Amino acid sequence: MKFAVSGAASAILRRPQLGPRVRGLRIRELPRDKLISLIYANSLEEFLNTLKTTPYAVTLDRLSRDNLGELRRELVKLYLDRVRSIYLSAGGDAKAVVLSSLKYFEYENIRNLAIAIKAGRNPEEYILWEPLEFTKRRHIIANLLGAKNVEEVGERLKAARHMAYKAFELATKYGEDKLSIFLDRQWIEDFSTTAPTGRDRSLATFVADIREYFNVLVAIRARIWGLAEELDELAVGAPTPLVTSAVKDPPAKFLENAGGTPWGKVLLDMVAEAPTLENISIAMDNIYPAYVKKLSDIYTARYSEFSLGALAAHLEYMRAEVMTLVRAAALLAEGVPTEKRRKVFEPLART
Repeated sequence: MKFAVSGAASAILRRPQLGPRVRGLRIRELPRDKLISLIYANSLEEFLNTLKTTPYAVTLDRLSRDNLGELRRELVKLYLDRVRSIYLSAGGDAKAVVLSSLKYFEYENIRNLAIAIKAGRNPEEYILWEPLEFTKRRHIIANLLGAKNVEEVGERLKAARHMAYKAFELATKYGEDKLSIFLDRQWIEDFSTTAPTGRDRSLATFVADIREYFNVLVAIRARIWGLAEELDELAVGAPTPLVTSAVKDPPAKFLENAGGTPWGKVLLDMVAEAPTLENISIAMDNIYPAYVKKLSDIYTARYSEFSLGALAAHLEYMRAEVMTLVRAAALLAEGVPTEKRRKVFEPLART
């Protein structure tokens, strides 16, 4: 007699070594009290002293506006050390998830390189090479150094058949000021097509979740930009009913429709008093770390820590946590008042 094996049990049988590693990621997440102390620190000195009492302890003796880049580099290195511990003991499908996830930094490097070129600065000062060394894709960014302008960056990417080239084509068509969001689009499309979703239902579901979230964000911005009719070109894949609602329905109706998603309630809490398109757009950016934190809990409970979906969700939250720390330090260095910083980080502080 044959007995059916549940998805969670199947994942355990196929990847017995993955669960403890993913569990280790969860254990090393910032405790809520430490997170709040960091994002609402009163000075860079307080921020650095608090940071050194967490798993993100860095070697910096002092923190200033001038060495924020070094803080970012050290935090990313700590992140990579954790990722490496999973990668080295993982099977082929989990390794593929890790490499697909790390491609985010490839797109981030392309973004920073383009910004540096446009500002007339040395792009190499803004490149994080460590993630590229990990993924053995250093050549992608090295090939872009020496480009005379942003257009040439796009041309070199197209010649190399790198998916990021589409972002530059869209920026040429719809405005260079939108290049950053179009690079985010390409990262989501890249992750959607390179992660081994066919091998694990939990991963396919996770990819669909973050793709819909991003497409909603793009739909809201498309309305603001006057590009609602171009949604089919701007979205990654076919727009879902919720994405269509974001681009067509009144904001209040869209929020009602989004209420059943893990991020919908968080979004509503942020914009309930003034549910305008502009406020929704800003809030969608700010709630992302809180959203992927929720996803990491959901996928662990639904599919177990042995699933590829849980791994992808935890990797995404871990990266979001690092980027939150970088952003918190940057806003503090710029002298942004606590009340304004609170609006940025409130969704994550509530989780």
